[in-house]
This record gives sequence, C-alpha cells and structure tokens, in this order.
Amino acid sequence: MNERVRLAPVGLGRWARVLSRAAGRGDVIELVSCYSRDETRRRAFQDEFGIARSAPSYQELLRDDSVEGVVITTPNDTHLPVIAEALAAGKGVYTDKPIAHTVEDAVAIAKAAGESGRAFAVGHAARRLAGSREMKRWIDDGRLGAVSLAEANFSNERGLELTPQTWRWHADRSPGGSFIQLGVHHADNLQYLLGPVRSVTAHARRLHTEAEVPDAVMSIVEFESGALGYIGAGWASPGVYTVNLQGTEANLRYDLDFTHWDEAQHADDYSTLHSQGSGEPERSVVELPRTDMFREQLEEFALAIRGDATIEVGAAEGVRALAVVHAALTSSQRNGAAVPVAEVVEAAGGAAVAEVRA
Repeated sequence: MNERVRLAPVGLGRWARVLSRAAGRGDVIELVSCYSRDETRRRAFQDEFGIARSAPSYQELLRDDSVEGVVITTPNDTHLPVIAEALAAGKGVYTDKPIAHTVEDAVAIAKAAGESGRAFAVGHAARRLAGSREMKRWIDDGRLGAVSLAEANFSNERGLELTPQTWRWHADRSPGGSFIQLGVHHADNLQYLLGPVRSVTAHARRLHTEAEVPDAVMSIVEFESGALGYIGAGWASPGVYTVNLQGTEANLRYDLDFTHWDEAQHADDYSTLHSQGSGEPERSVVELPRTDMFREQLEEFALAIRGDATIEVGAAEGVRALAVVHAALTSSQRNGAAVPVAEVVEAAGGAAVAEVRA
C-alpha cells in the first residue's frame, strides 16, 4: 500500500495515547486529525503525536473528507451516538471495548454497523496476545485434546482510585465495574478459544471501593460445547492477567505481567506459557512469538477500510462479550441463578447471539 490510511482519534485521554503510540509503530496509519471537547487537550495531543490539525467539533471532524476512519475511546455510555454518527457520515469506526455499556446500545450499534457497510471493529485485543494465539493453535491442532475447564482472571487496583468525578464510578455509566472493564476481555477471549457461552452464573460484590460499582466478580460460564469456565475480575488488587486451560491431552498455563499491558510491543517479553501433557513429570515452557496486539488490531481495521483486510472482532463479537457481562450481573441479582446469554440479548431487542451480525 503506497498511501497510509488516514485516521482520527476521538476522545483524547490515556487510552487514546496508548492506541496512537501503537499506530505510530507501523507504516500503515497516519493520524491526520483528532477531536476532544477540551481545546487544551486537543492542542496537547496534536503536539505529542505530530498531528497537523484538530477539529473544534465532532461534526466538523466527520465532515473532513480526508478522514477515512475514527478511533473512539470515549466513555462506554457515549459509544452509541458517537459511533452511529460516524457510520452515518461514511467513516470506518474502531471503538475501544466494550462495544457499549448496555446490551441495548450494543444491539443498536451492531444494526447501524451492518446497515452502513463500513468497516467496524471492537478493541478486544487480548485474543491477539501471543499466549492466546498459541493456546488457540493447541486447541485447533488437537494437542490440548478436549477442553473441559478454563480459568481466567483479569484484575487490577484501579477501583480504589475512582472518584465521583470519574465516569467509571457510576453504575449507570459503567455497570459491573471491574467486570465490564476487565472481565469483558476474557468474555471475548474465552469465546474465541472455546466457542459461544450458553449461560452464566455469578456473584458480584462491592467490597473495597467507595464507588457504586462492584470490585469483585466471580462467574462460571457454560459453553455451548458443555465445557465450563471461570472468569474473575477484581478492582482492588495489584494487576493480574491469567488464562488456564485443562484438556484431555494437556494443560496450558498463561500468565502476563499486567504492569506491561499498555506497552503491547513488549507484553510478550513479560508473559509465560507452560504446558504439561498427560504423564509428563514437569511443566514445559512454550516459546511465544512476539506480537503487538494494539498495533495489529488498528492496522487490520485501517486496511479493512480500504478493502485489504477482514476484521476479526466486529459487532457480533462485541455483542457476545458484553452479553456475558450482563448475564453475569443479572445472575448476581438473582442470587447466582444461571442466566442464558440469549435471554439477555433478546431482552435487549436483539436476536439470538449467533444471529447478531455486522
């Protein structure tokens, strides 16, 4: 490709900077504009990333014919209007995970994306970690055997830092707290590895944060295959990111040092994957190739705008991951009763999860 794909970040906080640094590590993307309601923030972002101009309004950004797609990192509860407006303006859209804060909004986004025909991607990048990709290879080629149990946890201490001035403090803006912000990564990752989740049973608790949202969530998911999985998400401990799979032929144990999460190009240097086959007396280290999950996903999105790539994680995958989160929250409200994922999607005005397409 001779000409870089022209993108514009929307919402210029911490995560926009992480993604913009990732885009700058390759030669596929050019950041040509950006937008935030805060003019000072816009100017600072331009200076940091060498962006030639910024837009004083979102509508002006969308009228800019040189902008081919937008990279959205605004709060979860703003995703539907921001995404719908960009799609209607003919722009490709990459949105950070989760796809929305409610399944109703997620279903509406999926419909808008499908009707627009524009490139649409959801930032579930964790499946692109080298450990996730290697686990998938072991499953697909039969080395793991049939998986019966999966265990995954993603936790950090950020719930202890919340204040009423931060949108993640509020239950109506970030329902599920640690689970919608962290656990949703594994809701996508485990479905990537093991297929769709049928039902969820869970308990959510607010133990150590003063915010309105839970900082401890434990869920058991039943996959359509019959396998069982655990997804844990906490907001009151040092960072943890783990995935364990137990198969009839071997087990896999994956651990990532969360302190290096933002620097995706180095994350694999701080990851370990161990295997242990039936009858093997010791665990073995599985060599992992180097990956750059944020750069890879952004470049795939950019190339898809030009018709040169297929998006791996789109609206359907985004809806499925979020539906697991809301099934867990509903289960907790019902004192741990199992909640079918399809029930959550259908109650939000969608079809069965498998039928949600973009």
